[in-house]
Amino acid sequence: MQITSKPFKQLNECHFKAWARLQHGGREYDSPFFSPGYTSAVASVRDDIWVGIMQHADRIVGLFPFQRGPRGIAVPVGGDISQFHGVLVEPNVEWDAANLLAACDIKSWAFDHLPVSQTPLLVHHHCIGESPYIDLTHGFDAYTTEKRQSGKAIEQALRKTRKLEREVGALRFVLHDTSDKVFQDFLQWKSEQHRRTNVVDAFQFEWLRQLLDRIRLQQTDDFSGVMSALYAGKHLVAVHYGMKSKTVAHSWYPAYDVAFARHSPGITLLLKLAEALADEGIQRIDFAARQQIYKTRFMNGAIPVAKGVADRSRLKACVRRNADVLRERIKETPLATPIRVPVRMLRQVGRWWAEQ
Repeated sequence: MQITSKPFKQLNECHFKAWARLQHGGREYDSPFFSPGYTSAVASVRDDIWVGIMQHADRIVGLFPFQRGPRGIAVPVGGDISQFHGVLVEPNVEWDAANLLAACDIKSWAFDHLPVSQTPLLVHHHCIGESPYIDLTHGFDAYTTEKRQSGKAIEQALRKTRKLEREVGALRFVLHDTSDKVFQDFLQWKSEQHRRTNVVDAFQFEWLRQLLDRIRLQQTDDFSGVMSALYAGKHLVAVHYGMKSKTVAHSWYPAYDVAFARHSPGITLLLKLAEALADEGIQRIDFAARQQIYKTRFMNGAIPVAKGVADRSRLKACVRRNADVLRERIKETPLATPIRVPVRMLRQVGRWWAEQ
């Protein structure tokens, strides 16, 4: 097998046809994050997006999109904003992670939402988690029926929806709102949320703002931005920024006006969005693997995903793995609580500035 790499902007029509073929060839790649549309959007605002190209007898059998960082350290395309990533490869093709990294001239590649089905990377896993999702395979009504049988989340959400409409005004849902004002309100709400919760305000970075602006306007059969809005009377009360491929949507950035927080407008919007997407043929809405209560309440399925670092050096890979395992164990101890927020902030600041 021959492996080469080149900047994303140097790919040609042959590469994009192969990309589409690879993505449609396996269910593990059905997330919009695996779409060339997503990588293209990131590459339009960044100059460090590359693709490893695996060829056998002049046929492209695999593609490895990555973001090249300093000192030979690579991350998924978009860094921390990527909530699914990996190597797109034909079934039954044998490949080696160390050889792939060497051919791409990178020393390591960190991941945290890698489908565990990528077996050549198994030895580089540090821990396994679950990425929850809403299964809409049998439609929205089947989903709500299932959730009603297992808990009260749907009924509680509908009760708050009725209260929101009664106390604030008639509800209006827009599946894809292209209004610039809605986009600006969304950015402001997310920045305020990050500051309230001691999370680095990623939305201050110009490249991310430009990226989100581009994706929301991108509308194709295989990849589209989906910026949904919920109005109550004259008020915009919640916005959901997501993406979708042919059959899978991704719940990326939910936001709401805190003035209406007691009505849980974000949950009302999520359910209306799920119903509308199901009507469009979407079979699954993915959430990120990061733990949040609303995901647990409304999910009805999960995809196993791995966190780790693929490293060309076996020794470094072992050291990284042990350090990650130790870090996870420390998180479970009482000593972790006082230092968790400042350490998390420092780590996030370092990652985001490194990606500028």
